[in-house]
Amino acid sequence: MAASPHEVETRQFAILTDGTVRGDDGEGGRLAASLRYAARLAGQVEFLLDVGDLLELATVSRTAITASITRDDAGGVGLSARLEWQANRSPKVLTVVGGADVHAALAHCVQRVQSTPGVEWGAIIADDKRVVGASLPRAGAAVSRLWSSVPNVGVRALAVLGSIEEHLRESWVQLRFERATVLVASIGPHCLYAVVDGVKPGPFGEAVDEVRAILAPYDLSEAATLATESVEPVTEIEVEPAVAAAVPAPTGMRYRAVRPKAPKEKKHPLFGR
Repeated sequence: MAASPHEVETRQFAILTDGTVRGDDGEGGRLAASLRYAARLAGQVEFLLDVGDLLELATVSRTAITASITRDDAGGVGLSARLEWQANRSPKVLTVVGGADVHAALAHCVQRVQSTPGVEWGAIIADDKRVVGASLPRAGAAVSRLWSSVPNVGVRALAVLGSIEEHLRESWVQLRFERATVLVASIGPHCLYAVVDGVKPGPFGEAVDEVRAILAPYDLSEAATLATESVEPVTEIEVEPAVAAAVPAPTGMRYRAVRPKAPKEKKHPLFGR
């Protein structure tokens, strides 16, 4: 089998909180800058869902990214990243029988995602930033508050996908926070996102394959918007141009973990453990 045009040797690099790149990302610092931007966008989910700090951004793809988040005392975000080739699973080929309208198809898809082991809830947002499908927990005091967060999380999920080149996120993007993990997958130009309490790649991958196959014939711009609260715009983030430095990627304990922060008042999370 011929090698993928995106196949790369394993690379390690770091992005400091001032935007400086140490090591080689293979793209003259452009990949490092886009990853740092994606991480800062993903970090906004912390305040929407009360899941704690973002710890890691990773992708499931033939050329996969694993990026641990670092922070300085002022709250600046950096990453220690690894880019490597891996054998990616082949998507299942599904035959979809027509007949359902777009709303029935969306309802089936979000229920299919929520039935996947480990998934707390899932939603689909169209590329015009409207939530068109969601399957949330049916009980619990936090459900009503969660509804207002669903579209705002979706807008940020779309932005994260837009920040990472498609060949680096073929299957999905994984955002691991302190108390939950958010999985984000492209559905054409649209976005499926789900909150999980544990990642089971096989079952979730099968659900994503099914959702992509079912929704492929539909124009989601024709789907009705779910009655959630108004969407807040993504906070504008200005990322300094990455400056590639001709030095090895840093290693050692100082780059392995986030520095401790002052204790914060405990809040009751919307979900997660």
